[in-house]
Amino acid sequence: MGASLRLDFANAPGIWGSYSRVVASRKPGTLREGATSPRIEATLAASRADPGHLARYAAICEVSRTDRIPIAYPHMLASGMHLAMLSSSAFPISVLGLVHVGNRIVRERAIDAAESLALHSWIEGHRDTERGQEFDLETEGLVDGAVIWRETCTFLARRRGKPATRPVADRARQFDGGGPVRSSSFAAPAGLGRRYASVSGDYNPIHLADLAARPFGFRKAIAHGMWSLARCASELDEIDASGRTSLEVVFRLPVYLPAWVILESCAADGGIAFALRDSTSSRPYLTGDLRTADA
Repeated sequence: MGASLRLDFANAPGIWGSYSRVVASRKPGTLREGATSPRIEATLAASRADPGHLARYAAICEVSRTDRIPIAYPHMLASGMHLAMLSSSAFPISVLGLVHVGNRIVRERAIDAAESLALHSWIEGHRDTERGQEFDLETEGLVDGAVIWRETCTFLARRRGKPATRPVADRARQFDGGGPVRSSSFAAPAGLGRRYASVSGDYNPIHLADLAARPFGFRKAIAHGMWSLARCASELDEIDASGRTSLEVVFRLPVYLPAWVILESCAADGGIAFALRDSTSSRPYLTGDLRTADA
């Protein structure tokens, strides 16, 4: 299986060193037959959210309050650590071409913005699917040693010629609008990718400009998936939930910028099922499920 790697950070690592390793890498796009990924772990020492950074994140994702940590915000705090892991020599395939196809987050309780959060992340092994190889990047957020936030990011390394509009492991429900449907709409403006990158540190060229996105198979720049997830969560008022909250999303189609999008949601099995759609099409960009103990 290969040697494991552990990385420990006192402060969030910068992204540019990781990006240079990604660009210079000659790793394959998928694992060879019989190979797998070794265990790679990383930790980031506990720290409080920077109020200015949190306010900028809240503004771009339209979160209504900054005294609490939004459900997807710890992912942003961990992003430099994640990239350091995936760009390390131990991770056997190229980060370029990996597609973020699913995300699950569980927050045990509301997290006060003044609390210090430590992060622990790991990735190990993969699943073979008909569309390619899936990898789960796991992350935990801890306050005083207790895990109060968990995330699973699922990435797909596509086999040549296989589409990647949806994952095979389709865990989040298909939104069918079975109950009374609530609908709201909002803009994903031109330049959103650059604005979100300035907060997240994710300067993937597919989000920055049309010309930069085209070599990667996109006709225009696309919105960050984690922005779409966070924006939907904000619209559904997750920030006001005090108890256990879970959010699960499947990314299905890219949001080409600029766009006007519609969020549809309805009560389903004790939670809220939702879909983010284009204003002119019934096909969803993402579907998801939000559950709170407060409901």
